Formats: sequence, C-alpha cells, structure tokens
Amino acid sequence: LIAVALFISVPTAFLLIIYVKTISQSN
Repeated sequence: LIAVALFISVPTAFLLIIYVKTISQSN
C-alpha cells in the first residue's frame, strides 16, 4: 500500500507544482 501511495502521490504533487507555476506565470 505504501508503494502504491507513493506511486500516486509523487506524480500528483509534481503535476500540482507545474499547475501552480503555470497559474503564477499567467497572472
């Protein structure tokens, strides 16, 4: 379960960082 949680949470966090950077640049 831990491996699955990391496999899901790590890419999700990475996408969230890109998403926030994109918003900050657009504004």
